[in-house]
Amino acid sequence: MNRYRNPLRRSLLAGIVVAVVVLSLVIGMLGFFIYARDMISRFQNYAGDAIDFLARRIDGDDFENCMNTGVKSTHYEEMQILANEFKETHDLEFIYIIKPIKRDPPDNMMDVFAAWTSWGKADGTDGLTDLGNFTGDAYPPEVAEQYMARMDKNPGITYFRNDTDFGKIYTAIRPLFNSKGEPFAVICGDILIDDIFNAAKRYLLMSVISALLFAAIMLFVMDKWLGKRIIKPISSLKTAAEEIEEKCRARAEVTQLVMEDPNITTGDEIEALSHAISSMVEDIQHYAADLLSKDDEISSMKEYVNKMDVLAYRDSLTGAGNKAAYEKARVRLDWDILGGTASFGIVMADLNYLKKINDTFGHDKGNEYLRKMHAMMTEVFTESPLFRIGGDEFVLIVEGDEMKNCAELITKLKENISRLLSDKTLEPWERVSTAIGYALYEKNVDSDTESVFKRADEAMYADKKAMHASRE
Repeated sequence: MNRYRNPLRRSLLAGIVVAVVVLSLVIGMLGFFIYARDMISRFQNYAGDAIDFLARRIDGDDFENCMNTGVKSTHYEEMQILANEFKETHDLEFIYIIKPIKRDPPDNMMDVFAAWTSWGKADGTDGLTDLGNFTGDAYPPEVAEQYMARMDKNPGITYFRNDTDFGKIYTAIRPLFNSKGEPFAVICGDILIDDIFNAAKRYLLMSVISALLFAAIMLFVMDKWLGKRIIKPISSLKTAAEEIEEKCRARAEVTQLVMEDPNITTGDEIEALSHAISSMVEDIQHYAADLLSKDDEISSMKEYVNKMDVLAYRDSLTGAGNKAAYEKARVRLDWDILGGTASFGIVMADLNYLKKINDTFGHDKGNEYLRKMHAMMTEVFTESPLFRIGGDEFVLIVEGDEMKNCAELITKLKENISRLLSDKTLEPWERVSTAIGYALYEKNVDSDTESVFKRADEAMYADKKAMHASRE
């Protein structure tokens, strides 16, 4: 009997060791997957919020002008300081702005902007890019495609994985827009996922080491209780843990990450371990559910803020920009004037007979009268933002090609209005009568946008006076 008792004991001990090792690995892998996925998600959101924060503070027209001229503006330098401070205090590997040019290298990307830190510049990892530099062979075609795909009109944050000389990174990316709503570059924030996986591996290692240490103590203390009281409870616990592990591998719903009760009632450490693991799994489930809930809340809040932002700057009747939107645009134009880059014109339009139509036919017809004028102006000036700044006053800010052809477009608009007025088959509220005036910014005449506005207003009143005279 002695000859068989020792081998059986060693077998039982070996079996317990194997079971505990497997259990430790299952728990560790479960923790590894949840920890790594959670950390990557957190860092993605962190990087996305960071570049969104910076993007909202960038004057797109100013940066686009810097790209075109190769000269760093005051706003550019201010953003450099802000981004440097942001990188100093936030855990982002890179913050940069880049302009995709083409798919294939060389020089398929142009550097626009990059944040740097004093310590990063000292060891050579920062300060390698500057405005107007080209990137040579640094971006292979498949990576360049990721950047080029985001030169769209969606201001949202997206992510992609990129293997670089610095390691494996996740890039958070969104486009930057000029005042015309056109993307001219992309702003990116990179996180180094090697560090995340290394931390997860350390977590896994510590979990395994802790479990194995516990197993060694348990084996030492409970050497005489190796039979039924030990093997069966551990097997039950192992089975329950494997079920959780299977659910995790199958990417089951959070509500399904429930550990079946192994019903261990030994009254010793194994029962305590069973309760601890069950509690841990339950806590992980609640934690994951809470993360998903918070993510939904954040998404809803962002959507609400975006809707409020649209409503704050939109005239609800016509769909044109409102007085607040015009004031915002005026501030931008004033900055362009101060920076010496201004090139724009202002078109004023004042509806005639709106009060008469409201009094005679009702406000519903007056509203149609306003919407008709909005439609006629946007049909001719297709690229210029239109604002309703008063009850019967509209303002257009014309730039680019439409500014160069402003006189021709005004003529076309007046011809369209004249055709409506002469069409006797139309109702009075369909025959829009409007006085129109415009003025183009002149560097030696206008000190600010208000000066251009006043000249356009005077031209409009002169047109209104001429219209009254023609009727007399």
